Amino acid sequence: MNCNNAVKWVIGGVMVTSSFTSYAEIVFNGFASLRATAADSDGGTSPFETLHGDGDISFSDESLFALQARADLGSGLSATVQLLAEGKDDFDAEARWAYVSYEINPQHTVSMGRFANPSFYQSEYQNVGYTHNFGRLPKAVYVGFDFTTIEGVSLDSNFVFGEYALSTKLLFGSWRGTTYLAATQQDETFGFKDEISVRLELTKGWWTVYGGFFIVEIEGGSVDTNAILGNAQQAIALAQSQGASAAQVKAFEDAVTWDGKNGLYGYTGFHIDYDRVILDFEYADYGVEDSSDGFNQVWYTAFGYRVFDDTIVTIHHEKFLQDNKDLDFLNGVDQPTLKATGVAIRNSLALREFDGIGLSVRYDFHPNAALKFQYVAGEDTRPSVGDYSIWSAGVDLIF
Repeated sequence: MNCNNAVKWVIGGVMVTSSFTSYAEIVFNGFASLRATAADSDGGTSPFETLHGDGDISFSDESLFALQARADLGSGLSATVQLLAEGKDDFDAEARWAYVSYEINPQHTVSMGRFANPSFYQSEYQNVGYTHNFGRLPKAVYVGFDFTTIEGVSLDSNFVFGEYALSTKLLFGSWRGTTYLAATQQDETFGFKDEISVRLELTKGWWTVYGGFFIVEIEGGSVDTNAILGNAQQAIALAQSQGASAAQVKAFEDAVTWDGKNGLYGYTGFHIDYDRVILDFEYADYGVEDSSDGFNQVWYTAFGYRVFDDTIVTIHHEKFLQDNKDLDFLNGVDQPTLKATGVAIRNSLALREFDGIGLSVRYDFHPNAALKFQYVAGEDTRPSVGDYSIWSAGVDLIF
């Protein structure tokens, strides 16, 4: 949705709901990040496609604005739309969220429409820099998936057991879009069909533990036709010239493609905020079963300390690993050239791993705004990147 259409939609919604002022109330709020960022690497390529890698300072790569409108229609019914404009997309606004909610009772709320896909713990608020103490959330986990939103229905529930508070989320939905693949250096289409997601968060006083997972049926799109099978055509032709049968080629194609297979995503971790000490840990494991997509094991650990009531210093370590050694998906492929090609495809899709160590400083100079500085240095296994460093400084705010 482009900016003009999105704005017209919001204005139209305001006009419609304002005609029922006896029971409708519209509340506007939002958030923003204004950030200067510079990334550099030994190989000259940025470690992340959302950042320029030439060492020059950019005021747009990680800056964003968002406006959210919520219309309370009474009797537990509400409508929410969120417009997000990111500097990396020339600040073109899009309707990131658009959903209707109904509060069944104080414990349960059901929503339908487009909203955040709970891939990881902070997925719902990962763009709201004010909610966390990092200059940016650790990229090893929050690497920037294109499927951060999903269209479907969800049930949010809250329970209290003495001193314990439990929140849960159940979700069913689907997503179709594009994702950037380092193997092809471009966006490729694919989709999620019939996603089933579960999330749990348990809190008592100064600690929180959490976990979640979702399972989807993958729609292969151009990931299959272009990134996988398109790059395998020469090898298939060579195998056929060596006597590979149609059944052997079909077995190979079924083994390496993603379409119709299960995508599995899971995460777990904890948050501790005790006196002046803040500890965070999050681990995630995800991939496409029985395919050329190797599973990813990613995590970060962070130690924060309140130097003053308004100043927090955080040190963190993050790591992104890909499993390219599990070749069980090729068990049904017995033609040597095709089997070697399957291994090569797996390696090309899992061609990067990286780690990083970062220092973040947060200063709350205003009740609704925080000044942040961060420096991260690490190593990327891609020769075009190698050792890299990223520094950023800016302001995160809510309004």
